[in-house]
Amino acid sequence: MAGIVFVMIAAGLWAADTLFRYPLLETNSTLQIVFFEHIVLVVMIALLQIAVPRWRFAYIKGSLLPFILIGVLGSAIGTLAFTKAFTLMNPTIVILLQKLQPIVAISLSVILLKEKLQKHFVLWASVSLVGSIVMIAPDIIELWSEGSVWHYDPKLIAILLGYGAALLAVVAWGASTVYGRKLTMIGYNTMQIMSGRFSLALVTLTIAMLFYGEHFTLSEGSFDSLFYMVLLSGLLGMFIYYKGLERIPARYGTIAELFFPVSAVAINWVAFDATLTPQQISGAVLLVGGALMMSREPKQSLPAEPVTAQ
Repeated sequence: MAGIVFVMIAAGLWAADTLFRYPLLETNSTLQIVFFEHIVLVVMIALLQIAVPRWRFAYIKGSLLPFILIGVLGSAIGTLAFTKAFTLMNPTIVILLQKLQPIVAISLSVILLKEKLQKHFVLWASVSLVGSIVMIAPDIIELWSEGSVWHYDPKLIAILLGYGAALLAVVAWGASTVYGRKLTMIGYNTMQIMSGRFSLALVTLTIAMLFYGEHFTLSEGSFDSLFYMVLLSGLLGMFIYYKGLERIPARYGTIAELFFPVSAVAINWVAFDATLTPQQISGAVLLVGGALMMSREPKQSLPAEPVTAQ
């Protein structure tokens, strides 16, 4: 139960990211925002590691590929894709699309981590996924009807590119869930995983900044918003997320992460007056209800898990 709750709290903090990221896009490029976001993350984590010796990074044989996947694919490419999608299409649709992550993570957790699907999990995961479909259906139908004429249309092309970017984030973050769990099984603690993830991402983003000739500056007044965004959704959110992931299988964590789009849509509702339809509210109830019911699975029915580092 605690692991599910931790991941859901992290998802809520990630949702608050919208309050900072979307306004930053008005005066900064996608790459600039994500690059400086990772600089702040790496500096914060380095300071914490200096203060707490057991959090300092120590390489364990066989962990390079998982770190590359969660750092380069998950943190750098995934965050870039997610942020870019915000500039190309309705941000609410971008957020709702993240509910497709379980398809990626559940498949990979079964194949790579040898986790067995239980009947209890399948039942309530299905309820959560049905809730996701119910929530997203009105937006997809509306989008499809608007773009039903298939000829060159800048607006349509932008939306399609937005879908491509959002789906890339789905794949990147879904795979990161599984490989983050794999690193906890190898023996890394939460802060070590975050250190490796964000450091590799920063290297990748620095190369991208140089390649595209971006300015290594932010617009005036942007740094404060970026700092709070990193502190809440980046550092604190990821720390709580990995603490939760240490306690549950990757597929459970992925379903709990579905609280992210629900929280984000709610924040948009309150902060930006982006209301939800009755159908979307019904979908949200199914989604969150399914995730909570999965956490009530009897212990004896859980698959055996390798010992993880605490």
